[in-house]
Amino acid sequence: MKKLALPALALCAALTSCENNEPEDQGKDIGALHISKEFPQPGDDIKISYTAKDSIPQAEDEKVKGTVNFMTGNGIYPQDLELKDSAKMYSSSIKIPDSVTAISFQFKQYGVEDSNKKAGYVLPLYDEEGNALTGSNAQIANLYSQGDRYGNIDMPEDSITSKFEADFKKDPKLEKKWSSNYVSLIKSDKEKATAFVDKQMMASKENDSLTEDDYTNLYRMNSIVGNKKAADSLQNLIPEKFPKGNIASQAFYSKMYQAKGASEKQKVFEDYQDKIGKDNMFRDYMLSMLANELATEGDIDKAQEYASKIGAKMRSASVYNSIAWKLAEEDEELDKAQKLSKKSLDLLDNIDAKDKPNTQSASQHAANLDYSKAMYQDTYATIMYKQDQLKEAIKYQEMATKSKMADAEITEKYIQYLVEDKQYDVAKEKASAFIAENKGSEKLKDYYKEAYTATGDTSGFEEELAMLEEKGHAKAKSDLEKTMIDEDASKFNLKDLDGNEVALSDLKGKTVILDFWATWCGPCKSSFPGMQKAVVATKDNPNVEFLFIDTWERQAPDARTKAVTEFIESNDYDFHVLMDEKVEDSNDFKVVDAYGVSGIPTKFVLGPDGRIKFKSVGYNGNPDKLAEEIAIMIELTQS
Repeated sequence: MKKLALPALALCAALTSCENNEPEDQGKDIGALHISKEFPQPGDDIKISYTAKDSIPQAEDEKVKGTVNFMTGNGIYPQDLELKDSAKMYSSSIKIPDSVTAISFQFKQYGVEDSNKKAGYVLPLYDEEGNALTGSNAQIANLYSQGDRYGNIDMPEDSITSKFEADFKKDPKLEKKWSSNYVSLIKSDKEKATAFVDKQMMASKENDSLTEDDYTNLYRMNSIVGNKKAADSLQNLIPEKFPKGNIASQAFYSKMYQAKGASEKQKVFEDYQDKIGKDNMFRDYMLSMLANELATEGDIDKAQEYASKIGAKMRSASVYNSIAWKLAEEDEELDKAQKLSKKSLDLLDNIDAKDKPNTQSASQHAANLDYSKAMYQDTYATIMYKQDQLKEAIKYQEMATKSKMADAEITEKYIQYLVEDKQYDVAKEKASAFIAENKGSEKLKDYYKEAYTATGDTSGFEEELAMLEEKGHAKAKSDLEKTMIDEDASKFNLKDLDGNEVALSDLKGKTVILDFWATWCGPCKSSFPGMQKAVVATKDNPNVEFLFIDTWERQAPDARTKAVTEFIESNDYDFHVLMDEKVEDSNDFKVVDAYGVSGIPTKFVLGPDGRIKFKSVGYNGNPDKLAEEIAIMIELTQS
């Protein structure tokens, strides 16, 4: 065999090349997410790819939507991901800002969060040696403590606590920055929490340059651990040291809230203007409160004057709409109502990118704006209708129906107006589409029948309606099926209004509907006629159990039980009510916290296996649709 020789220079070059050839960064995988760099750093450009669970989407609203949350300082700043889809793979490129020390990702399909089995898609950023940046653990802990908001993620409290403590060990200065967040987590360990607060109080005495935020954190910590004397002292001290600060402004807001009548509230506001006068959120809150109170008392001109002083466009528009709707409901001063309503719409039309809060992504802000526009267009159309301006009412009601947030009440009014305007063909066409899309109500179906009758032979109406209803039901079932989840359900033992103990574990094998509510919660109570229909519809089904968990009430136990009992009995509701347990020395409640509920009403549907299959927050305003959705959820859990 002929011996091959390599020139010395070439051999040296080859060896040098091999020595300098660092292994390629393979990136890292977190669940269904791949990140192009294993140890991403601030300022990096990274690529991500996310593998969707479902098949290739057929419609735009079925595609995966993504958000990246940048964590810096004490804040979390979401930004939409521009995802490119190829079959079930979604990819994007991201520039990480230099100031960020941790990031997380959120992915939704069919409106359902992929929580990565509650762990989320969360990671710290790193230094050049591959070490997690100091402060990133605390920021991640803060994210997990608000998990329901950032991807339905969850982490045991002791793990969140450990993340804070890991960063405190690296940099003790971080203790002050995250003090109140940390104390909220460890408050059940009274001795540990008190010792930490005492340490912070001692350190504050040696610091003569404390900011208002520093004092506010001290106040919050003492309040959390029940140091009433220290908390009260700080609450009085802060406005003295910072007479134009946030706490001083908040004190005026609290005073106005307690003041009775517009005249007293007006005095509080004038006092605020004289002593502080800053344009901040508390001033806007006070102006909103004052304008609404004046409208309630019938002084619409004065109400409008105060509404015009509100700085935030969204809040100002909300107040104008609220006053206009009140007048429309009472059929009073409709000319003024029309002008106020139009102002609310004009304000929304003038909202642009600079008005977006930095705590919302562009799509989140757009969704809020879309919802508000639909509500305010509905108000304007209602006023036009009451003023016999039917064409104008139809124009604005149609705009409202195009919103993703349009409910059955909005579509119902649109068909009503078309029928009254004798636009029967249009009414028939639109109504049939709404019913097939499961966006109709019983009244809308009546208007559909009227339009159908006016356009010719009615012999086929019942068959046509049945077919459309079947389509609507099938769509509702398909839509709900896509939102099914499979998550652990926290076990609990609670007492009902008769003092009987109910254990969730005893109900395994049944579909269990949990409805978290409170006597002061308007949307909760508005949803109850629909829930009553659902309860009655399943009263003979032994495999279904409804539990209405009263929570977040502030009365003493006996007064609370009395108030809840009287409410249920006075409304003739067939509800099995359980009383959530209050955490001792706290405003928290055990079960609602265990389920990560951030707002009520919130409903959970548990399958026979005892796991959560559906979660629903809020109320859409249609009792028939709510009852139908509950029925479909029950069917899906048992199929």
